[in-house]
Amino acid sequence: MSDSSPRFLIGAFAASFALALILYAVSFVGSAWRFAQAEPQYDAVARGKLGTVIELDALTRALRVSPMRADLNRAGFVQVVTAQREGLKSARAATRMFSARRDLRAGLGIAPSDSLAWTRLAVAEHTLGNRERAAAALSVALQVAPAERKAIALQLDLALLLWPELDRAGKVSIERRLGDAEKSPHLAPVLAGNSAQALRRKLEEEKREP
Repeated sequence: MSDSSPRFLIGAFAASFALALILYAVSFVGSAWRFAQAEPQYDAVARGKLGTVIELDALTRALRVSPMRADLNRAGFVQVVTAQREGLKSARAATRMFSARRDLRAGLGIAPSDSLAWTRLAVAEHTLGNRERAAAALSVALQVAPAERKAIALQLDLALLLWPELDRAGKVSIERRLGDAEKSPHLAPVLAGNSAQALRRKLEEEKREP
C-alpha cells in the first residue's frame, strides 16, 4: 500500500463525516421551519379558523414532530377538530378520535398538569362512547388547574352530560368553578348559560338528598 493510501482513507472518512453533518443540519432546519410554520397555524385553529382537512392533517403531522413533546396535546386537539369537521358519525371521524386520544394520552404523560388537554381527552372519550373514562378525565381537568376562560364553558357542558358518572371530587370542583366564575365579570355569559344553571340545580338537589 502506498504512503498516500492512509491520507486518502482519512480524507474520505472526513468527507463522509462532513456530509453526514450537512444532511443532519438540513433535516434539523427543515423540522424547525415546519414547527415555526405550525405555531401560527395552530393559533388560528384554536381561534376557530379551521382551514381545510388537508391543512389540518399537515398541522397535526408538524405538531407530532415538534421538539416540544407536549405539543402532542395540540396535535390531539387538531385531530378532535378535524373529526368534528368531517362529521362525528363517520368512520373517518372515529379513526381521528382514536388518534386524538392516543396523542392526548401521550402528551399528558409529559405535561400532566395541562387542564385543557385533560378536557379535550374527556371530549374524545365521550365521543367514542366511553362515559366513565370521559368523566374521569374531566374530573382531573377540573382539579389540576384554576378555571380557564377558554375551557370553563366546555367543562360545564361536559359536566352536565357526564353528571351521573362524575366523581365527588369532580362535582366539588364544579361547584368551586361556579363560585369562582361569579367573582369574574368576564365570565358572566358562561354563568348565564343553560349548563351553569342546570349544574347549580343538580348541586342543590344533591345537597338536599339524605
